[in-house]
Amino acid sequence: MRDLLRATRALSDESRLRMLKLLLDKEICICEMREIFPKSESQISRHLKILMDAGFLKRWTDGRCVVYAADRETKNNHCRALMEFLGNSLNDDKWLQEDRKKLQKVVEDQVREKCK
Repeated sequence: MRDLLRATRALSDESRLRMLKLLLDKEICICEMREIFPKSESQISRHLKILMDAGFLKRWTDGRCVVYAADRETKNNHCRALMEFLGNSLNDDKWLQEDRKKLQKVVEDQVREKCK
């Protein structure tokens, strides 16, 4: 039961939900997240840590960048089920569509390469 509570609490914040939705499509570094979401690096890191501690994410370093991705092989069955549900949900949400546009711009601008 604790795994389910941790997972649902992690998704109870709109920013974390939006971040996870993007991370289901593409790996993203902190520098890129900072360009997408109007938050400080520490706020973004905190949101990502909550998602990671719940079992939704994995991370690694790429030069000076910390990169995050959805962990589709997580041991937390609840996270896997919620990620599958989320992957098929909210696709018409205006905020998430804006987030995707911002992510595309960040990729085109090669923000990660500039951070390395």
